[in-house]
Amino acid sequence: MKKASPIGVALLAALASPALAADLQRPVYKAPPPPPPAPVYTWTGCYVGGNVGWAQADTRVLLDGVEDFNDSKDGFAGGGQIGCDYQFASNWVIGIQGLFDAASIDASRVSTLFPEDTFHNKVGWFGTVAGRLGFTVTPTFLIYGKGGWGFYQNRLTVNDTATGVELDSASTTQGGFDAGAGVEWMFAPNWSLWIEWDHIFAQDKTFFFANINGGEAATVRRDLDKVLVGLNWRFGWSGVRAPY
Repeated sequence: MKKASPIGVALLAALASPALAADLQRPVYKAPPPPPPAPVYTWTGCYVGGNVGWAQADTRVLLDGVEDFNDSKDGFAGGGQIGCDYQFASNWVIGIQGLFDAASIDASRVSTLFPEDTFHNKVGWFGTVAGRLGFTVTPTFLIYGKGGWGFYQNRLTVNDTATGVELDSASTTQGGFDAGAGVEWMFAPNWSLWIEWDHIFAQDKTFFFANINGGEAATVRRDLDKVLVGLNWRFGWSGVRAPY
């Protein structure tokens, strides 16, 4: 068996060294990391915000059971809301909300039964406390219905038609069942925009006016509709969170 020549070994090493050095210096290719998973939107949490919109009051006044006044007026409304939501079963959202708005709705009409008198009826504010149940059509878009209790401030005055002198007045808070529906869009982390309609089925209120025809019981029946657009700032666990 022949032994390798020292000169041959040295020559092979000299030839291999540049190739080995080139292999060591060549960059090693690495696959790019996978993209991060898409964020998960959740409606669970609380919120506070403001709203503006339109409200309409349909008012009837009955004197001793006989209808005297029937009118519908609308006006601007604006205020704020606060509430909390909980998302469950993937697409369902349940919550509770309190809302309070100032309003300016005035209705005036000369009495049909007693033309010498004129009725003035005004709504100065309204509020609702209601539960909401919604369904997420997409992770950021919610449709919902609501139901609860609504109330508003009602002031009724009677003036002399000829002179404008106030003869009688009464002010009270009327309330009744509130029902409505709306949609809400979470357009940015922790921010949402909504629009809704709802109706307050107010209970009748009866006042006694001593200066109408020697004394008359006036019963006020009123329904209140409102369409509001609002902006919520959502906090707590709401908005966008990292996926599990």
